[in-house]
Amino acid sequence: MENEKKAALMHIATITGKLMLITTLTALLLACINLLTEPVIRANDEAKKNAAVMELFPEATEIISLTETVGETYPDGINEIFAVYKADLFLGYCADAQAMGFGDYIGMMVGIKPDYRIVGIRVLTIAETPGIGMAVAEQDYLSGYEGLFGPVTFEDGPYHVDAISGATYSSRAIRNGVNLVFDYLTVLDELSRNTQNQYNPTETEEDGNE
Repeated sequence: MENEKKAALMHIATITGKLMLITTLTALLLACINLLTEPVIRANDEAKKNAAVMELFPEATEIISLTETVGETYPDGINEIFAVYKADLFLGYCADAQAMGFGDYIGMMVGIKPDYRIVGIRVLTIAETPGIGMAVAEQDYLSGYEGLFGPVTFEDGPYHVDAISGATYSSRAIRNGVNLVFDYLTVLDELSRNTQNQYNPTETEEDGNE
C-alpha cells in the first residue's frame, strides 16, 4: 500500500514537473517572439503614422513629435502629437487619436491647420463590422470633415457631419476622436510655439561686453 502511494506521488510529481517545464519553455518562447517582433511592429506602426501625415500634408519636409515636450500629459484618447513643417513654415498639427467604436477603439490621424480647420482624417486601426462600421474609414465619408472647425456635431449647424445609418457607434468614434483633438488645441498651440522656438532658435546674446 505504501509503495502504491509513493508511486502515485511520484507520478503526480513527474506530471507536475513536465507541465512546469512546458509552461516555462512556452513563456520563454513567447518572450523571445515578442522580443523579435516588437521592433518590427513598432516600425510598421511608425511607418503607417508617417504615411498618414504625409497624405494629409504632402508638402511637409519636417515632422516633429511633441512627445518629449508634452511628457505624459496627453489626455486619454490622444497617443501622440506632431508639428508639421515645410522648411521653416509651420503647416499645422497631426494628432494620433483614438475613440471607442462599436467593437473596439478606432485609431485615426487627424490633421489640423494653424487656423484650426480640419485638413483631413486617416484611419490607422479599425475592427468594426464589415460592410457597415468599416464604412467610416472610407475617404468618401471622411472627406465630409475636411475644412470644418470644431466641435463637430451630428446636429444641423456650420460644423455638421452625417452619421452613417446603421453605424452610429463607428461614426461617433470618428467624431469623438476629432473633437478630442479640438479640445486639446489650446495646449497644442502652446506646444507648437515651444517647438518652433526649439526648431528656429533666435540669438539672445550679443557679442562683446556692455
